[in-house]
Amino acid sequence: MILVSRCLTGAKCRYNGRGKPNQAIIDFLRDLQEGVDYLLICPECAGRLPIPRPPGEITGGDAAAVWQGTARVRNAAGDDYTAAFLHGAQDACQKAQKHHAAAALLKDKSPSCGVHLVHDGSFDGSTIPGYGVTALALHRLGLTLFSEDDLPALAEFLHHPNQDL
Repeated sequence: MILVSRCLTGAKCRYNGRGKPNQAIIDFLRDLQEGVDYLLICPECAGRLPIPRPPGEITGGDAAAVWQGTARVRNAAGDDYTAAFLHGAQDACQKAQKHHAAAALLKDKSPSCGVHLVHDGSFDGSTIPGYGVTALALHRLGLTLFSEDDLPALAEFLHHPNQDL
């Protein structure tokens, strides 16, 4: 079982009320069965954040610092989304455990789902290496994480799940 960021399938669940459809991922999932092979998630929806809303970024640290309570997820006006992001991450972790997920295919650069990159908290589009809040929690659970740019590696993982990538 893999968890998949819902927005990558075109679902209009992002902060701006749009999806981020990735045709390669949509085609990849076509050969799999939802609920058996994969489960769609949106931690920000699970955290009950409104759609649309101003975008949030991790400020004052990284995802680990958010979990430690020393950094926050805020929008540019300073509105605090941290509790919703933590709740959404906990929901994703519960689903991962319930469904015995081994991996997650997540939207990179997201403050929730970033696998390789997240926005740096300056709200100018700049990114830095790091995890989003949910991605870190799933990583800590032992899931192997992939972004939309890692689809070949995910396919290899699914064919040979016990090999190191």
